[in-house]
Amino acid sequence: MSIAAFIPLHDWKSPSNGEQRFLLLDGAQCKSVEDILKRIPDAGTAIHLFDGVLADGSADASVYLLRLSENMDLAAFLRCAAPALLSWGGVGLIDSSLPPGELSQRLMRRLGAKFANGKEFLQRFFDGRVFPMFIDVLTPEQREAFLAVGSRWWFVGPDLSWQSLELTDPASDPYSGPQQFSDAQRRRIVDDTYPYTLMDHFSFTDKELLDRIPPRDRYRFFRHCMRIAEQFGIRDGKRIVMICTWALLLGDKFHQDPAWVARLEDFAAGRRTAREIGNEAWPVEETWE
Repeated sequence: MSIAAFIPLHDWKSPSNGEQRFLLLDGAQCKSVEDILKRIPDAGTAIHLFDGVLADGSADASVYLLRLSENMDLAAFLRCAAPALLSWGGVGLIDSSLPPGELSQRLMRRLGAKFANGKEFLQRFFDGRVFPMFIDVLTPEQREAFLAVGSRWWFVGPDLSWQSLELTDPASDPYSGPQQFSDAQRRRIVDDTYPYTLMDHFSFTDKELLDRIPPRDRYRFFRHCMRIAEQFGIRDGKRIVMICTWALLLGDKFHQDPAWVARLEDFAAGRRTAREIGNEAWPVEETWE
């Protein structure tokens, strides 16, 4: 399936009276930011929420906010822009009555975050894959303050459908940063976003194996694999990858087979390695022909 298929179709309606629609574009998830911007009238007025380049300096990793014209054919634009995207998380949309300058200021104010241990980090709400996971871990008070940027926020969900959250846009921004995350919130964010790390791993290392799972079902599948690993007390990334590999080969109920229960218990306890388990499950038959 081409990357274009990851941007689903949607019957877009115009924003309510007095509102404007803004494109949120994550350059780090684009093959070519320029190919997308050139399709937007007045792209030169784009506001940079965050300036950056990839670690190797090879591409633009900036985050852009662009006001879209009222008569823009949004469905056609997304269809044409999709081949320039690396991930469906690279684009989001915000409907808001706030002026562009005020909206951008509110969004930039929300970039900073801090864990309970004092470590600061960039709050990647502009990544459509991360956004719903991040919102889910917020307390009701944190959520209400964070979402005070408009009327509706559109993003592509884990099932590859367009989803949205209702927002508010009070005249005075109630948000005060940096956002503070408890240890429990941090752990949940890591767990909820880790399936995307696993998807990326198999996309780079064994695309043919990954393609056994339909794209719309991949988040559910890898989250399920993480629960299997947790069931057997496995938390480290290397062994979680092995759980995923076996599930891709055998199906996501493989852990219910008594023989595999014993193998996974031995794997978790360190009594057998992945190689030893593989040799037992898929023995090599030697021939002299």
